[in-house]
Amino acid sequence: MAPIARGNPFVTALRLPVAASLSVRRRSGPPPTTRRLAALVAGLAAVLTFVLVAAGCGGAASAASPSASPNASAVVAHVDGDAVTRGEVDRAVALSRLSDKTLTFKQALEVQIRDHLLRREAARLHVTVGDDAVAARLAQVKASVGGLSALRSSLSSVGLSLDSYRQVVRDGLLAQAVAARKFPGAAPSQAQVRAFYRAHRGDLTTPAALRLGEIVVKTKSLGQAVRERLRLGYSFAEVARAYSMNPETAAPGGVLGWVATSSLPAPLARALASTPRGVVVGPIEAVGVWHVLKVLDRRAAHTRSLAAARPAIVAQLTTQRQAELLSAWLARARGAAHVTFGS
Repeated sequence: MAPIARGNPFVTALRLPVAASLSVRRRSGPPPTTRRLAALVAGLAAVLTFVLVAAGCGGAASAASPSASPNASAVVAHVDGDAVTRGEVDRAVALSRLSDKTLTFKQALEVQIRDHLLRREAARLHVTVGDDAVAARLAQVKASVGGLSALRSSLSSVGLSLDSYRQVVRDGLLAQAVAARKFPGAAPSQAQVRAFYRAHRGDLTTPAALRLGEIVVKTKSLGQAVRERLRLGYSFAEVARAYSMNPETAAPGGVLGWVATSSLPAPLARALASTPRGVVVGPIEAVGVWHVLKVLDRRAAHTRSLAAARPAIVAQLTTQRQAELLSAWLARARGAAHVTFGS
């Protein structure tokens, strides 16, 4: 069994924040694979809002859906002379599988038609998205799903490559940037902010947590040997590097970081319930291995005040309103565009 570490589902909850900087109380939820996909959706909230709203207007296409083609470069439509390829449409279908609504080919084609209109508007407004911004967003998503390997696995499960997802991230950031440029007056009123806070106050809770050091070993006797080394005066960091079987935490000297108390396996939660700062406990068996743990710090649960939550709430409501306005603009632009289907 895996040791208790950052990528372990016992410790790491894939938190879907009300806004990027708001911590949300951990709840029981779907299995890890589903949570990983949900985290990918959270990482692309803006573009998925655009995708699904646009898909709701799928009936705008007057022609029949083009026939399927194994050639990703095959042209399936033209938007004011710009070609839309089969690969672009397939990518939109795959992206939608990260949500609870999978698009049909026709709906995904409509998404790509609007995407071409969006890119043209971005060019007109001289709006661009830098590589650094894309890399930063990808880093957030990778951290949410447990690293690059987990990200690749989750994307593969819906038929997306990492390169395709990187382009999706860029498109999502471009949509946000265009919406912000076109609709700068979309900020919510103070009354709307207060109403949002009242409605979501129960979710704006940082759970009780412990900052832990860990040494993970295979047997109780090894755990007792670890405790003896610590009793003799060796530092926790050097013993962790020498004994711990978990490379993620052994390298930094056993430092696990902040862990929600509610996310710990029951044997560890019981042992650590009243352990003071600086005290070592263990060896304790949990998740098929033995743990020697040191409480580095404790943090009580607390709910953010309206003043502390306000910037994130304003950002969330502004982004939502700008997405609505952008979708309405795209619907009008779609009606005015000259679209032909087929190669």
